This record gives sequence, C-alpha cells and structure tokens, in this order.
Amino acid sequence: MHLAWELPEDPESGLKARLRRVTYELGPIAEDDESAMREYPWEPGRPSRMTCFLTDAEWLLEDLGPGQTLDRLPMDKAAFRVRPDGTELNQLDLWIDFVPVIHIANTIPHGGEHWGQPVIAKVLQGLDELAATDSDSASASATRGTLIIGLAGARLPVDRTKGKPQQLTVEAGAVWQLGDSGRMDALDTSPQLAELRARVEHLLDRIASNSRITAAGLGTLDASQVPSGYALKLALGPLDALVGAMRLAREHKYQLLLKMVQRLYQAGRAEGWPAGESLTARLVWAPHTPTDRAAVLDEVVQAYGAGVLSLETAVAMLMDAGYPIKDAAEEVARIRQSAQRESQVRMEEAAAARGGGRDGQPQEAAAGSGAEAAGQETGLDPGKRARTASQASPPMSLA
Repeated sequence: MHLAWELPEDPESGLKARLRRVTYELGPIAEDDESAMREYPWEPGRPSRMTCFLTDAEWLLEDLGPGQTLDRLPMDKAAFRVRPDGTELNQLDLWIDFVPVIHIANTIPHGGEHWGQPVIAKVLQGLDELAATDSDSASASATRGTLIIGLAGARLPVDRTKGKPQQLTVEAGAVWQLGDSGRMDALDTSPQLAELRARVEHLLDRIASNSRITAAGLGTLDASQVPSGYALKLALGPLDALVGAMRLAREHKYQLLLKMVQRLYQAGRAEGWPAGESLTARLVWAPHTPTDRAAVLDEVVQAYGAGVLSLETAVAMLMDAGYPIKDAAEEVARIRQSAQRESQVRMEEAAAARGGGRDGQPQEAAAGSGAEAAGQETGLDPGKRARTASQASPPMSLA
C-alpha cells in the first residue's frame, strides 16, 4: 500500500519540489529462507512466515519522468528517511503481520466501489448556487445603499476647463438645483433584494432536505413551528437515519482499528499488554440529539420497580441517555452492594427494636409478643421469620 503526496518548494530552506511516498508491504520474513518463521504475541502457538515492511522515501519532481506511476518510481534516485536512532526507513521490518492502515468510508460503498460518498456530494450544486446568490445579494445591497438617481431639468455645474457639465456625485447632503419642470427619480432595488434573500432561505431548506440533515439539525427551524416534542422527533427523523447509516458504515472498521491498536501495543511490548488473542472491542455512541434525561430516569425507575426490566438493562438505558457511567458492570455491582448494606442495616435495626422491647418497653414488647404469637400460629421458627423478613425487603433502588 502506497501513501503519497507532493511537498511544495521551499526557497528559504533551499528545498525543491518533492514527492514523498510511504509504503507498507507484506512479505516473507526472509525471501531466501523459507524456514524463517516468527510467533507473534496475538497468535501464540501459531508461527508465521509473513511480516510487514515500511519504506519512507522522497523523490525530486524533476527526477521523475512522464508516465511513471507510484509503483515504479526509480529507487536509485530515492532519498530515504531516517529515524531519530539513525535507522534508515528502507524495507524496515515492523514485526507485525498486517498492514497498519484502515480506510474508514463515510457511507456503505456500492458493489465494485471502495471509497463511499461524502455527505456534501449530493448538495454540491446547491452550495454553488448559494454562494452565487450571496454574491448577487451583496451587489444588490450596494445599489440599495447608494441609490441610482435620475435627474430631469437639472442645472448641472459646468467644468470651466472643459466646458462640459460635471458628473454628479450621490452622497449624503448633496443638493441639486432643478428647473421649473425638473424632477428626480430614484431606482428602487429593494424588491430584487428581498427576492434574493428569499432565494437564500429556499436554497438553505433544499440543502438541508437533500443532505438529510434537516432544518432542525441545522438549528434553523423556528421553535414556533414545532407544536410538541414528538413533532420535533419526526422532524429529526431523516437526520437519525443519516447518522445511523454512517455509524453502520464505520462499525466494522472501528472494531478493526481497536484490534490494530491492541496488536501494536503487544508488538511494542507495552506495559500492561500481555500476549494472547486480541480482545473484542467496539465503540458505543452517545445520542447525537438532546435527550430528556429526567424522563428517561423516571421511565427506568418505574420499569425496574415494576420488575419488567433487569438491573443491567436499566443501567444500560441510563448510559445511552448520557449519564456519566463509565462501566455498566461496575455500576451494577455497586448498586447491588449498596442494596445489600441497606437491607442488612434494616435487619439490624429491626433486631435491635425487638431486643429493646424485651428490656422493658411495653409497646415494643407487646409488638414483639404479638410477632412471636403470629410466628407460633404460622408455624415459623425465629430463624425462618428472619429469612422471611429479609426476603420481603423492598427491591434495590437505582438512586
């Protein structure tokens, strides 16, 4: 794989125009020795003959002939880059068995295509028209600020050197003398200016619609035109679909990117990165539109309290709503530990209250006697009653 770009001329540094090319190439560890093998940290027990080589070089544009492609540049005229430790970047063994480059497309490519399509590709013509309309609007504003005036029957001053009437200058405070039948007319260009401004608004609406960003996504939607939050959600529907498609196109590539980062750390023997299979990792996206966190919290508390949601699902919903929860498993463990402590404290308080009644408090003693009598009637011993009380304790709280 080649990554190449031109470097402009720098006369101050005495550098000519150059072409820089970075090449990643997979190949055997030793071409003349098929037995040369290597075991990589992410594939223990599976030796490999392949490795990735890096070449970073520059060529003067004047040394390149017509028709030469990136794959066939003259290596005898290349100036190889050098690392700070003095190592020349010419077929440098990176000690990895993959090319460390990942291309992330903006959209899901069609069959036979690789690069995808940018969001603005569908609205390029609209953007050009918007720029041209802005220029026309600026010109119309200039004619509106400095009026075009027509005079009839005016007594114009005469240039004595040339004997011709002088050209009038339209400015604030200017006064012209008119004859008995004279008049002055001003050309009104405000209707054209209003039309251009209306066209700008029309183009903005078309660009927002064709790009699926919508006026609500751009923030140009009038709040008075949105009767309810549900209507706003419907207005943001095309934007939600656009963001969903773009995230779908990136999901697999981001998984590869995270796997590549893990393997690079393993290849560099970084601290805290042991050998072994790469862990599966993925990105979790936050909401791209404002979320009513209070409403989500009420919904989660009611659903969990009614027993229709598990604690793990409830915490996941709070994370999706934007609550600062770093790790769902740790948050669930902390909630359960807190609930167990609260249940234990309630049991200890109940046991202390029963013990205090026996020491001479009549009401609590009577309550205790009544509880024991109830236990005798139901046939439960004290241990079973304690377990029953703990089982009847209220469910864990998300607060």
